[in-house]
Amino acid sequence: MTALQPERIAAGIAAEARHLMDPAEAAIEQAFMQMACDHPEACVCTTISHHLRVAMLLDAAISQGGEWTTRRVQKLYRAAGIPAPRQGTARRDLHALHMQGYLVLHEEDAGRRFYTVNTRKDTA
Repeated sequence: MTALQPERIAAGIAAEARHLMDPAEAAIEQAFMQMACDHPEACVCTTISHHLRVAMLLDAAISQGGEWTTRRVQKLYRAAGIPAPRQGTARRDLHALHMQGYLVLHEEDAGRRFYTVNTRKDTA
C-alpha cells in the first residue's frame, strides 16, 4: 500500500471485528485458545484478542480523529467492555500502530505524549 486510505482501512477493520465477534466464531476462538493452552510450544505471544483490540483502536482513531493518549485509549477500551484497561496495554497498542505507520507520535511538550492519525500520502 503506497498511501493510507482511511475509508478502506476502517471498512476492513470493521469487517474483521464483526467476523471475530460473530457468535458462530466464538467456538473457533475458544478452540484456538484451548489449543494454545494445551500446546504452549506452538502458541505465539499475541492472541486474537490483541489483534481485535488494536484493530478497534485504529478504527476509533480514524473515525474520531484528534489526539490519542493512553488515558483516551483506556476510556475507549472500558466503554467497549474490553478487559485490558491498563496504561501499559494502551501504550503498547498505540506504539504498535505507530510502528506500522498508522499513527504519528507527538512529543513536543516535555512529559506529554500523544498520537494522531497519519495522513501523509507518501508513507508506506
